[in-house]
Amino acid sequence: MKIFRTCVAAFAALTLGLAAASAQTLYSFESPAVNPDGFGPNGGGVTITQDTIGATDLTHSMKVSVVTGATFVGALTGVVNPLIGDPPGLNSLVFDMTLDQPFAGGFALVGVTIFGASQPGPGQQFGLQAQFADFEHIGGKAPGTYTVQIDLTSATHPLTFAANQSFNDIFGTVGSGPDDIIPTGFQLFFNKSNDAPLTAYIDNIRIVPEPATALALSAAGLFLRRRRV
Repeated sequence: MKIFRTCVAAFAALTLGLAAASAQTLYSFESPAVNPDGFGPNGGGVTITQDTIGATDLTHSMKVSVVTGATFVGALTGVVNPLIGDPPGLNSLVFDMTLDQPFAGGFALVGVTIFGASQPGPGQQFGLQAQFADFEHIGGKAPGTYTVQIDLTSATHPLTFAANQSFNDIFGTVGSGPDDIIPTGFQLFFNKSNDAPLTAYIDNIRIVPEPATALALSAAGLFLRRRRV
């Protein structure tokens, strides 16, 4: 029993360590200074700039400033990282969010919308979007840096209108399926009450390995270690 518990603990530690070590960065906001990584405002009353506050990897971050009267806006880029542009395989995203002051209004949150186009051919549609149900509350958080995970597991399919669809259900590549959407844009959306301004600094948007992949690789690592003993 003691040996079993030791193996389970080692297995869990290896899984967590592998996931952290294998995280792949989508957007780091290091260049250019204007519209970092192609991000710009989507909606009125929002400003997107490069900054140094909240830089958790290298030296720069993305500053998102939303004025008091604005409610639902976004930080949108048409620069689709290949890790998003060649699905499936994307279950969740992780990013660092720094607040230099608490949000003083009624509510504020951040989430993910991915834009796309239908398969090429007659009647191809553009500007399709999947807004995922998971989000992170900003209101009520004290100043500091937070690691935010957004699960891309529940959205309405913009073509079939099927509910509770994951990123992997909705998006694909050219020719992968008639209802598969081809990713064309990535957005962090900010939804807030209109009674206060909001400022957030975002850095190091990244993906982590799928749980099954991490577990399999960890198991292989344990097996190899056991064989060496």
